Amino acid sequence: MPGWKMFCIWTAIGLSFPLGAKAESRVYVPLGDSYTRGEGVSPEESFPAQLTRRLNETGVPVQLGGNPAESGWTTQDLMDQGLSKFEKLRPGFSTLLIGVNDWLQGASNREFSYRLKKVLDAMQAVLPPHRLILISIPDFSCSPDGSRLGFGRSAPNGMKRLNRVLKAEAEERGLPWVDIFPLSQQACREPAAMYAQDHFHPSAQQYSLWVEAILPVAQALLRGEK
Repeated sequence: MPGWKMFCIWTAIGLSFPLGAKAESRVYVPLGDSYTRGEGVSPEESFPAQLTRRLNETGVPVQLGGNPAESGWTTQDLMDQGLSKFEKLRPGFSTLLIGVNDWLQGASNREFSYRLKKVLDAMQAVLPPHRLILISIPDFSCSPDGSRLGFGRSAPNGMKRLNRVLKAEAEERGLPWVDIFPLSQQACREPAAMYAQDHFHPSAQQYSLWVEAILPVAQALLRGEK
């Protein structure tokens, strides 16, 4: 009965898996903030849920084992609350998209780098080697309500600053890096379609663009091509 109940849950949110491939599936557990949680869209429209579906559609069996990301989280919040949840879900593959709230709270490069290293050390201690994709922080400034969160500072410059820290850490560790920052800036051209009803977070359509950028990297990683 527990297995049947789990099948029903996955089916209800649109995540189905070929019965023959189930035993070979990798458990995907993403970490991050509201962008990973899917604030403003339904759970099945979040980018981790969309990525899971696309991987399965392309013959890479993956199960979304849970989504412990929370809106408002910083790297410190991940250290304090997220990592223990992550470990309990026994992930075999993960993505990390974090940093916008660090910037909003005024984190320096040094502070962000220190906490990021701690988070990555803990994640990599749980995951198989290199089964982690780092994703850049998107630019929220061109969303309909984005300008009100700048507090007089340049959000694009702030995101670029922390993205340089993220990219450098990915390169140092030999981890895949996916830069969605340019895609988020292209969304400025279609604000009505690219943002959720809260006028700040991405819409399902914008998340799907992110997924198509992440997909080939995840495919190579999970097929062992790296």
